[in-house]
Amino acid sequence: MRGPALPIWLPAWILVAIPAAIPAAGAAERDPVAELRSRTPSSAAQLTPAQLERLTATADDVERWAAAQPLPADSPEQILATVRRLLDAKQEASRALDQVFELRVEFAGLPTGEPRHQRLRTYLHTASLLIDLAGRLHTASREAIEMAAYHLDARPEAFRRLLDLLSQQQATVGAEVMSYMLFDPPADSGAKPYTTQEKYLLLNLILATRHHDLLPYVASFVRHEKNPSLVVIAAELIRRLGLPQKPRPGGDAAQPQPPILAEELHEILSAVKTADLPNHLVTFRRDLLAWLQGRMERGIEDESLRLGSLELRPGDWLLMRNPSPYNLFTDLSPGLFTHVGVVTVERGEDGIRRFVIVDLPERGARIPAANVETFLSRTLHYLFLRHPDAKVGASLGQAAADMIGNESQFDLQFETSRVAALRDKPLRGELIHTYCAGFLLACTLPTSRPREEFFPIAESVAGGNMASNLQQLGLSFGEDFLSPTGAIFSPHLQIVGRREPVYDPGREVQEAIFDHFADGMIRKTLRPSPDAFQALREKLAVMAKNSPWLARAIARAADVNARMDLEAAARTAAVIETLDEIAEENLNEFAAAYRALLAGSPDAAASAQLPPEELSRRRTYHQQHPELARQRAADRLTPRELRAQLVQFYADRGRQQIDTRFFVEPPKDVSLQD
Repeated sequence: MRGPALPIWLPAWILVAIPAAIPAAGAAERDPVAELRSRTPSSAAQLTPAQLERLTATADDVERWAAAQPLPADSPEQILATVRRLLDAKQEASRALDQVFELRVEFAGLPTGEPRHQRLRTYLHTASLLIDLAGRLHTASREAIEMAAYHLDARPEAFRRLLDLLSQQQATVGAEVMSYMLFDPPADSGAKPYTTQEKYLLLNLILATRHHDLLPYVASFVRHEKNPSLVVIAAELIRRLGLPQKPRPGGDAAQPQPPILAEELHEILSAVKTADLPNHLVTFRRDLLAWLQGRMERGIEDESLRLGSLELRPGDWLLMRNPSPYNLFTDLSPGLFTHVGVVTVERGEDGIRRFVIVDLPERGARIPAANVETFLSRTLHYLFLRHPDAKVGASLGQAAADMIGNESQFDLQFETSRVAALRDKPLRGELIHTYCAGFLLACTLPTSRPREEFFPIAESVAGGNMASNLQQLGLSFGEDFLSPTGAIFSPHLQIVGRREPVYDPGREVQEAIFDHFADGMIRKTLRPSPDAFQALREKLAVMAKNSPWLARAIARAADVNARMDLEAAARTAAVIETLDEIAEENLNEFAAAYRALLAGSPDAAASAQLPPEELSRRRTYHQQHPELARQRAADRLTPRELRAQLVQFYADRGRQQIDTRFFVEPPKDVSLQD
């Protein structure tokens, strides 16, 4: 079909992503995927340190097994069998994670005390491990499918079987990889475009997965495709994946712009002539145009929002997971989730009805809202919780809607008592003085349901030096602290959807650095070391205590409420800004080094075509990592092994920078409480 020119059109790095054939050593003796199934806990009673140790070893075995799966270029049967095995393993990891999530409701009924907390911590480590494994198997499957597509492209029957396999498995990762089929290669590439039938098969694969993340690709396709039938089919696919909502009036201009809106899609469909369509697509086009007209004039009129496989209602709670230094700050760690929001409906001043997520971020002085799909683009992993009582759900959603635009003050003392003070008061127009998880608690007030129905487990600050180190910054965790993870333990809240975990090695670097900082906050003494600008900002914050106009000016510059303790905010910002800079620098350095070493020697003949700046960057990283460069050149280091080595290097470098900047070691004769 397309012949050898196809690699020009595929991402260049996939050509070296997986060796052509690696023997699956040991596969006959043991099956690590089956062991994963047997070692995943099925009750809270099975959550012990020994169980976690065994499961951790099994997860490592599964990842090594996945990397050893053969993809011989001359054997379509083996290639397809490997893709199937990897997709099956990925599904098994997802089932294991679902099984562990089902255990979350058992803890509320256990006796309070340290034994329960120990099981909870083991549970959180177990869930975190399986989230990571599922993400890594997503990457392994993606790399295998990329190689399969490359090797099978010149074999039409085998290539069709690959598409059929991905559709049967409803493989979202397969739809991600194969989305390149929608677009014709450059005319001078020598590669033939995919046929109308092949593009149709790919659109059906995307439909089978209902993978909302692929909407930008389908939007680009519908914008450029010339075949009228495919245009109508793609437009219907956009509707089913979740047509983006029109941006909110007066919204943040820095937010990502929707890949397509109803107005543009209506214009594209209107340009399609009915004479060029078969009868059934004429009906589809007519119905779609009427539906788009309603979206343009009134927004979403349904009582739920569909985004791919998600079906969301007002009152649903979003728990999202990103790398964060706060994940180990409480006695229930590692935290699975780092931020929260609440789904609700609002009708804007333009008359358009939208589904939005409302939250309380650290920055800002007003409660914001953002279209659901825009908000979800901020994270790689999330889930939604729902109260089964429709009246309670509606009340939660209305409470969130009532607080949109309210004055907000982020609480650096993390007190929930300030939320309790709002009970029996109308929430609209009230000052909301709390933090992200406290905002969830505020939404529960109009329901008159007890707090324990939503947050059954009490948390407190982590042990060791955490409390005293936080105090240096002017921070503390109040009594009955709630974390973004806390709601997951409620037996009254159901998981109604979650995003498939995705592995990002750069985020692994970030998370390792943040976790090291948190560990230092527990085991060492914090030594804030602000730079000149940060020190000046703190001095001005102290002066602002007696100068309202200065307080307002500082608050505007920092994008916080002037009521906030600006001195504590400045101290905290000095630490967090530096911590973020260290994590971001090492993330970026990892990514650049990985690309440079994966691309091969900068002295190779092919490198002569590179711009001088790119060539210089490659040489720099080859000089910084000479042994890894030599092993790659000798084909003794797979891309997975290279990635792992570089993750370790930049995580270790970040840890050392954290220690140098922030911590002094405790005296050796001092023992810290756990």
